[in-house]
Amino acid sequence: MLRKLDDRLFLIGVAHVLPKSAVEVKEVIVGERPEVVAVELCSARYLALTQGLKRPSMLETVRAGGVRLSLLNGLLYLLQNRFSRQTGMPAGEEMLVAIRHAQEIGARVELIDRDIRITLQRLINRMSWRGRVKLFAELLLGLLPFGKRVELERLTDDQIVAYLLQELKRTSPTAYQVLIGERDAYMASRLAMLLSTSTGKVACVVGAGHVPGIYERLSKGLSGSWRMSVEYEVGG
Repeated sequence: MLRKLDDRLFLIGVAHVLPKSAVEVKEVIVGERPEVVAVELCSARYLALTQGLKRPSMLETVRAGGVRLSLLNGLLYLLQNRFSRQTGMPAGEEMLVAIRHAQEIGARVELIDRDIRITLQRLINRMSWRGRVKLFAELLLGLLPFGKRVELERLTDDQIVAYLLQELKRTSPTAYQVLIGERDAYMASRLAMLLSTSTGKVACVVGAGHVPGIYERLSKGLSGSWRMSVEYEVGG
């Protein structure tokens, strides 16, 4: 999934259900030779991926933040892993591929995602216990070998992403807002800043589920300049 804006920004959406995504990452970075390669990672996730840090155990999470944080951490982990196989929220390997190609051509790498710990805390603060139980139940059902299935091979990339995002929004509007909507706004703002402070091309590699929201925000904010303001909720 590839979107272009103003001949300077290349939005590359990656997901496991989009087999061409890895090829597109390499083709765009090597072919366009951007000044900046922006990736959907925060510093915490980047360190975990590059240094092989393990995900904290439930006991470690309970000790650090209590039972509620532990349960929500597990819930978010399930959610990320389910949608990492289907939507635009990859587990991180695709980002590392982009970083390797960026290093090969001497491009500057920028981490543009919101800190995963802030996202987790936002999810805790925004969701009611009833909402958490409902989402957890939906996730468990999604892991079972029955239920509604969609023949993804018959759909276009755009249709796949639209369908899967709609499924998340249906399952939990709050989770959709925190995990997709807010991060779309955050990353769009970071990209606008990068474009306004650089002169070359920018290749941005994000989960395919973030491409529609980021593209829409940047398209609306573009008016002869890349300087724009993107508002998103940061409170509890």
